[in-house]
Amino acid sequence: MTARTDPGGRDAGPARRAVAIGGGHGLARALRALPGVVDDVTAVVTVADDGGSSGRLRRDFDVLPPGDLRMALTAMARNEQLARLVGFRFRRGELAGHSLGNLMLVAMEELAGGDLVTALDQLATMLDVPGRVLPCTLEPVTLHAMTAQGEVAGQATVTTTPRLERVWLEPARPTAHPDAVEAIGCADMVVLGPGSLYTSLLPNLLVPDIARAVSALQGPVVLVANLREQPGETESMGLSSHLDALNSHVPDLAVDVLLVHDGPAPTGAGAPLTVDDRIDDSVGTVVRADLLDGSDGHDPTALMRVLEQVLHSG
Repeated sequence: MTARTDPGGRDAGPARRAVAIGGGHGLARALRALPGVVDDVTAVVTVADDGGSSGRLRRDFDVLPPGDLRMALTAMARNEQLARLVGFRFRRGELAGHSLGNLMLVAMEELAGGDLVTALDQLATMLDVPGRVLPCTLEPVTLHAMTAQGEVAGQATVTTTPRLERVWLEPARPTAHPDAVEAIGCADMVVLGPGSLYTSLLPNLLVPDIARAVSALQGPVVLVANLREQPGETESMGLSSHLDALNSHVPDLAVDVLLVHDGPAPTGAGAPLTVDDRIDDSVGTVVRADLLDGSDGHDPTALMRVLEQVLHSG
């Protein structure tokens, strides 16, 4: 295991590692926080997206959707100038809606002989990312959901569908990427979320070996609660209902620490998520903190402070 040194060059003990699991903007918030907490960060990212630029590239080039992977890379990038370029989104013409970084990943994957992980590692080096970004699986997967009205399919459809009863992947048991499983096994802490419960978090945990690796972790499993219900997939679901859904889909998963926003109410659409009497029966420890930033999202600096406390207390 790699050793750390303090600013004076003294041995500061073994390198600390964390894995963040999810997708989209929520995962990006956690990834902005974690490099200030640990020495090495691995993002394990859903590949179920089928909307927007990612969906178009998935259909046109028969590749895994690059958008969430690209967003995870730029969230941790220390080369900020290149990160801004990678995040550039075209607004007109035939490329309207495409992110330059999505196009770059598709091109780099082709140049790497179809090896997406090599492309991700190469772009991570260019962006000076302190860790890795990995897909949870290399198999093309489709997200399905059951509602009282029947079945719906596709991540873009599921995210706008209320009163979901359960979700699953097709194929049902995709093979996890081995590097993702290994990273989880070596982690001092795993951070779940924040992010969409059914379309960002669960598509990773529905990959059996990913769920098993997280369940077997010796360090803390931290769930960063969303700030509010999400119109569509989690509307009318309180925080207890979020935990019930997580438990019903991944019964062996134990949440050691639940981070909950405690401060000014978020102003976006959806009711705020708050702690109720049933929460203490579902998790090990509840940590309340003001996690809201000035843009009505999770504040990476606040997350960094709380995650640092969690890691040291564990």
